[in-house]
Amino acid sequence: MKKSALIAVSFLLFASQSSFAGSKTLVEYGVVQQSRVISQANGQYHPLRTVAAGALGGVVGHQFGNGKGKTAMTVGGALAGAGASRYHQSTQQAPQQVDLLIKTESGATIDVVQSYTGGVVFNPGDKVRILTKGSDTTVDKSL
Repeated sequence: MKKSALIAVSFLLFASQSSFAGSKTLVEYGVVQQSRVISQANGQYHPLRTVAAGALGGVVGHQFGNGKGKTAMTVGGALAGAGASRYHQSTQQAPQQVDLLIKTESGATIDVVQSYTGGVVFNPGDKVRILTKGSDTTVDKSL
């Protein structure tokens, strides 16, 4: 009885390990129907950075002028520092993606959105390879 139980447990352990031994990738081919590069809004505004830059600008501006001129330079430095910080935060490079509408060889039309670095440009009519592994799908140029 103990021997049978040990064999059964060993078999279950082996079977459970072998089911995770590999993963498969579905490979399809198709033709690009439409391609467009999209930028995502960065959304990275940090108000504390703006306040800190304004304070630093005020300190630098306070070093110049005297009397009412010193006050004006302090206020001007604070506004310039805050404005520069705000401008810098708004112009930071947002991540880009490419949205591809593809007609597969099987006749289905699929839409794939993936990261875009500018290295591979997809144009309508390009033959592509579609790789699907689990819930992740990527597209590259077909050779």
